[in-house]
Amino acid sequence: MTRTVSEKHPGPAVRPAGGPASRTRKAPAGKGRRLPPRRRKAILTLHVTVAVGWVGIEIAQLLLGLVGLFTDDEAVVRATHVVMEILGIELIAGIAWMTLLTGLLLSAATQWGLLKHYWIVVKLVLTVVLMLDGHFFLQHWLREQAETGGASESLGLRLVVSMSVALVLLVAATALSVYKPWGKTRRGRRPAARSARP
Repeated sequence: MTRTVSEKHPGPAVRPAGGPASRTRKAPAGKGRRLPPRRRKAILTLHVTVAVGWVGIEIAQLLLGLVGLFTDDEAVVRATHVVMEILGIELIAGIAWMTLLTGLLLSAATQWGLLKHYWIVVKLVLTVVLMLDGHFFLQHWLREQAETGGASESLGLRLVVSMSVALVLLVAATALSVYKPWGKTRRGRRPAARSARP
């Protein structure tokens, strides 16, 4: 039985349109440095949790400071001093460092990029300012208050003012995360400008 020419010499196999070759695409530049979605969400959850915890600690310290400032009960004053020392020295330092580190990781390993958006830069500055204030001023005042027992009115007032300012800055940092204002920095605009060139 005679075979046709096409049966003797089959032509090159044609891949279907939806085959592996058509699905192979080049990964976008810089994509490999980004976090996988699950890991990013886990770090974001941790970041939000510790940031909210920081706000809660500042609110609790402010309320305790106001109570200690305006009450005449020495037992209540001593109790507020002890709790404020625990919150402001033992607990808040770890919370602040976790907030800073998770924020840096989310910025550097996601599409936002580190120092590429103004709101990230301002939020980073606010976080560092709060940590420096807590380390060099607030912790010193809390230790002094705990050691003296019945702290002076001026020291209690300083603590209340410092905690009020810290709370305002933390709320401002939270608002920056929600609204993300001001656009990109000069560093953030560079890649877009290079890709737009012919």
